[in-house]
Amino acid sequence: MLQLPDASGARTTPVRPALPGELRIWVASPAQPRPCLLADLVWRVAERHHLRPSVSQPAAAGWDTLNIYPADVAPSPPEPLDVAVARAGELAGSPAHRIVPGETRPPVPDATGVDPLALRLALLQHPYRTTLTLGRDDLAAADTLLKHWRGWMQRWALSPSKPMCAEYVADFLGALDGDLDTPAALHALRGLAADEEIPHGSKFEAFAYLDRFLGLDLAREVGR
Repeated sequence: MLQLPDASGARTTPVRPALPGELRIWVASPAQPRPCLLADLVWRVAERHHLRPSVSQPAAAGWDTLNIYPADVAPSPPEPLDVAVARAGELAGSPAHRIVPGETRPPVPDATGVDPLALRLALLQHPYRTTLTLGRDDLAAADTLLKHWRGWMQRWALSPSKPMCAEYVADFLGALDGDLDTPAALHALRGLAADEEIPHGSKFEAFAYLDRFLGLDLAREVGR
């Protein structure tokens, strides 16, 4: 079960939507990619738990290149509200859970010259609460890692399909369920990639499945 901070931020509790089968999410600062990415992660994890997520925010945001699900524009948060992604002092409504993203410097990092999804990966590599400075070297390193993973996917796709390794997949999904611990999830993914005992076909299936949550288009180069 997905667990997120409660409205006070004092503890992490299971997410139990106010409306059966639905999950309402509010983003207070859609002009910045980090809050929108967090809402997108909640959306993707919620779908795995058979919920129908929706995101609303006070203005449109142009983060299509980051594979972020589109949101509805609304002047205020919906009620009842399940999850608000909002910093102190921002409009948050009355959510059951409140995610407070750390500051990103600059608020909109310059991803010119790299794959736009390198910015997504660079953000995922850090706990969402931390203050984060993303420079050109950070984005270039994330871009290089994306290329490596996509190259591996090309090679692994040539091998016969095999069942996913349950242990690595469980570690990955458990990390996301545990308050969106994306660094731990990525650590599990790196461990899977490096494990020489796991068949290539198994690695391919796991990476393809887990990319549903990462949103990094890891199979983009397969078949080219």
